[in-house]
Amino acid sequence: MKSVNHSIEIETKDKVEFFNITKEIKNFVEKSGVKTGQITVFANHATSAIFVNEDEKFLLEDFKDFLNEIVKDKKFKHDNILERKDCPEDEPINGHAHILSTFYLQPSISLIVNDGKLELGKWQSVFFIELDGPCPREHKDKRKIMVNIIGE
Repeated sequence: MKSVNHSIEIETKDKVEFFNITKEIKNFVEKSGVKTGQITVFANHATSAIFVNEDEKFLLEDFKDFLNEIVKDKKFKHDNILERKDCPEDEPINGHAHILSTFYLQPSISLIVNDGKLELGKWQSVFFIELDGPCPREHKDKRKIMVNIIGE
C-alpha cells in the first residue's frame, strides 16, 4: 500500500469564490504512480470547503446566490467581537462562513482512483470554495488544500 501527499495553494480575492482544482488533482494522481485507490481532498480552513459539481458559470452563480441567501440578514454570536475575549483586534466578521462550511458544505471529499486516473463523471469537477475571502491574515494570502492518495 502506498500513500502520497500533495498540497495546493490558492490566493483568494472575493468573499465567496470558486476554484476548479480538477486539473491539478488529475495531474497529481497521474504522477503519483497509484493505479487503484482512494484520494482525499481536504480544505485546511474552517471557512472554506471542497465539493464536486458541474463547472458551468450560471450554475456557480446560482450556487453563490443560494449560499448568500441562507445567511442573509442573519446575526451570528461569533461575530460579536467585543464580547469575545479570545479575539485579535483584526478578527474578521465571519460567522456566516463557519455556518456554511459546516452545514451546507464539507471540508473534504473522497474520490476513486482507477487505472491511474481520477474517476469523475462527464460533467463533474472538483472545486475549492472560499467562504470568507479574501484570505485571512494568518494565512499570508493563501489557502491550503491537502491531497492524499492511498492505494497500489
